[in-house]
Amino acid sequence: MLALQLPGPYSPSLSAQTKQINSLKQQRQQIEKGIKKKQGELQQTRHAAGKKQQTVDFMEVQLNERLAFIHRLEGEIDSLDKHIDTLTAEVARLDSQLQARRQRYTRSLRLSRPSTSLRSPLLFALTANSFSQAMRRARYAREYAAGERAAGLRVMEQQDYLRSLKNKLLRAKQQRSGTVQEIIWQRKQLTTDHAVAAAGVAKLKRQARDIEKNVAEQTKKLNALNKKIDELVAIEVEKARRRAEAEARRRREAEERRRREQTAAQNTKKPATQSAKPSKPSEKWLTAEDKKLNGSLVQNKGRLPVPITGPYRLYRRFGLNRIAPGVTLDNKGVHYIGQSGARARSIWDGEVSTIFEMAGSKHVLVRHGSYISVYSGLSSVIVHKGQKISARDIIGTVATDDEGRQILQFQLRHETSKLNPEQWIGR
Repeated sequence: MLALQLPGPYSPSLSAQTKQINSLKQQRQQIEKGIKKKQGELQQTRHAAGKKQQTVDFMEVQLNERLAFIHRLEGEIDSLDKHIDTLTAEVARLDSQLQARRQRYTRSLRLSRPSTSLRSPLLFALTANSFSQAMRRARYAREYAAGERAAGLRVMEQQDYLRSLKNKLLRAKQQRSGTVQEIIWQRKQLTTDHAVAAAGVAKLKRQARDIEKNVAEQTKKLNALNKKIDELVAIEVEKARRRAEAEARRRREAEERRRREQTAAQNTKKPATQSAKPSKPSEKWLTAEDKKLNGSLVQNKGRLPVPITGPYRLYRRFGLNRIAPGVTLDNKGVHYIGQSGARARSIWDGEVSTIFEMAGSKHVLVRHGSYISVYSGLSSVIVHKGQKISARDIIGTVATDDEGRQILQFQLRHETSKLNPEQWIGR
């Protein structure tokens, strides 16, 4: 708040308002501390919720992948079932065919046993009536023996093939059983993991909502206090202006009386100041130097030097800033983030009006006529109250916050009106 040096003691109402402002400031400090603490908790909760959400997202992806894998396994089971059915039918067919061949082979052997001559191909050939018959008998005996051997080999081969087919069928059934067990385990495991992760995220989201609600309530109180303080400051500025105008009017009246006494004998005209139109309310309390500063400041609008030294970036802009879902803060100025060792500097020629400490940091107000620049968040100040300073003069060092950042909070006001510094500061 701008502290104007005025003649005469403060009135009782002004003193009461000052006490009320100090009380409100203390309440605001407590609320700001609470908001800062809640914001820290909110950031931690959101960070944890973000990690949990990433886990859930990963689990969702994993679940989808495993479900796709389960579907492939189920498709494989269907294929195995069809393959098992085919193998079972083939085994039954081959088994029936093998039984028939065994019966034919057994019957063939049984029918050949009564003929003693067939037991010896040589005897069967020698008992022929002629040479040609002997040759035919010898050829028949060879073909008969070869047919019996071939039939026996076919029976043995079919037995071996049937045995391998049954083994293959057994392995297919075992594979199907293992696949079914894998599907059951996969579904159970993923369902459990997903339920645990989702429950954790839901809990953290509830906590975040509670914290956001608390921050919103605290911010609402802070905004109400700021509004009340602004109103009280406006009242004090108006009273200070009126007292200054009354003092200036007394000085003008005294000067006019002195002039009238000096010029009464000569019948001169009244001073022009008596017939002059009254000045605008906003200019009554300004001196010639103040008006000069106002003019030069306005002429350089958009070209004023940045109030922080070294490289910087904008952190929070003028007006409403969204700090969380459903939570906004009304920023009265602009926040600059600088590098380590950054210092605050004056944006224009002026006079240091007020230096005070609040919330663990120092704040400096510089008056440029009816314009006031505010430099907040300083760890040290090298100027003093009432000191005349020029544009780019160093005011103090920017403090380091809990996160290791150098943040300068800068405001620009025209009397009690809040201006957007970005429209006045150059790049």
